[in-house]
Amino acid sequence: MYELRNKNILVVSPEFWGQNFVSKHHFALELSKRGNRVYYLNPPSTNWSFNIQSSRVSENLYRLDYGMFFKGLNRLPFSIRSKVQVTLARRILDFLKTELDVVWSFDPYHFQYLPSFGAHLNIYHSVDVYNTTLEMEVAESANILFATSDKILERLEDVGTPKFKINHGVAQHFFEENNELFKQGETPDRIKIGYIGNLLYKYLDVEILGTIIDNNKDVLFTFIGPYEQSNLHGADHNLKFIEYLKYSKNVHMLGPKPSNELPCYLNQFDLFLMCYTGDRNVAEMANPHKILEYLSTGKTIVSHYIDEYKDKIDLVEMVNDNRLLPQRLKHVIHNLHNFNSPEKVQLRRQYALSNTYEKQIERIELLVRSQKLLN
Repeated sequence: MYELRNKNILVVSPEFWGQNFVSKHHFALELSKRGNRVYYLNPPSTNWSFNIQSSRVSENLYRLDYGMFFKGLNRLPFSIRSKVQVTLARRILDFLKTELDVVWSFDPYHFQYLPSFGAHLNIYHSVDVYNTTLEMEVAESANILFATSDKILERLEDVGTPKFKINHGVAQHFFEENNELFKQGETPDRIKIGYIGNLLYKYLDVEILGTIIDNNKDVLFTFIGPYEQSNLHGADHNLKFIEYLKYSKNVHMLGPKPSNELPCYLNQFDLFLMCYTGDRNVAEMANPHKILEYLSTGKTIVSHYIDEYKDKIDLVEMVNDNRLLPQRLKHVIHNLHNFNSPEKVQLRRQYALSNTYEKQIERIELLVRSQKLLN
């Protein structure tokens, strides 16, 4: 019976390893905990050489760095590009001095020809919407394809690779007992709202979010996540809004925090807010990964439209039009005791527990076996 244990696994990621974790980082960590030797391949640096470096992150987990080497590679036809990628992959394998069992790519921009590495199993895992034809190439070269939303699967429906939906995951440490490392101060009568995310993200609805903050002066809003350049790449979006947050008296900006510390912060909040342009960018916002971390606390979430939760009205307080978000938040604040009832808290936590990264990997193992991709 095929299991993702005791394997050599290369995780190809479009995000660098760093303090801020998204699904790629969590999958790499969870795979390493299962006895796999995991190599996390960062995007190439721009030093125009193919020098390869490795550094140990934790037990069984290593970060790989390499230089760009070939500028403009993605502009070449796939028939030529794939041959170059075979050469580049061979240099990585020679550096590692090992053979790979699994290549697990989250990245459509590098190594679109996954068989370059000679692994027994090639996975393409689409957790974000990418507006590039390169994604079709990497998806076609995979043995199996996973996506986190129906909207992503629809975009890849013409790809012949067997494809399945796998929800985002949540790390096990969000369910463990935690010491309270963070205190908002002595504000027992003040509602505390938490928000996790990259404030430089281009889909942040700064207009509505600013309105909510201005209209709730008696509420304390705490933002956790980068507001300067970080390992979660991105242009300098929302700079004026970030300055507004810094000078807002009812806003507390903590910056990025390590994933294993987040539960200590999240448990301090009364409810959570999500305010992306989900009503206008439906596919891109169809399933934000942070929602499961919120649900792990059991507390109420007030959010923009999230397509993957449209039939889960017991889990998220959601609006179809962002202009209705301030009103919905007011309603929840005024009826918070009902929204955070023990029954609702338990329901949300149970849903999050059913979607840990460990359980998602077990589901992926079952799907790989069902396709008879390996002996």
